[in-house]
Amino acid sequence: MFAMIADWQQSGMSKKRYCEENGINEAKFYYWFSRSKENATSSGSFIAIDKGVRKGDVEVIYPNGVRIKVDTDLGLLSQLIRLY
Repeated sequence: MFAMIADWQQSGMSKKRYCEENGINEAKFYYWFSRSKENATSSGSFIAIDKGVRKGDVEVIYPNGVRIKVDTDLGLLSQLIRLY
């Protein structure tokens, strides 16, 4: 179903038109569309950290609300991320 959402996004069509042309129940489409947004936000994402830049602290924020500020030591950051 996530592939269907990706297909719709690339189609440039409205949700309603996409559903009509593909014989998809609109309510079901909206259900999977909302699930795809949840999946995108909860799956986390990676950010690039430039190894050459060593300015300031980096703050790691866990989903349970715990915040840890550390120097930009990539080894330590990697360990902290794996803890969760």
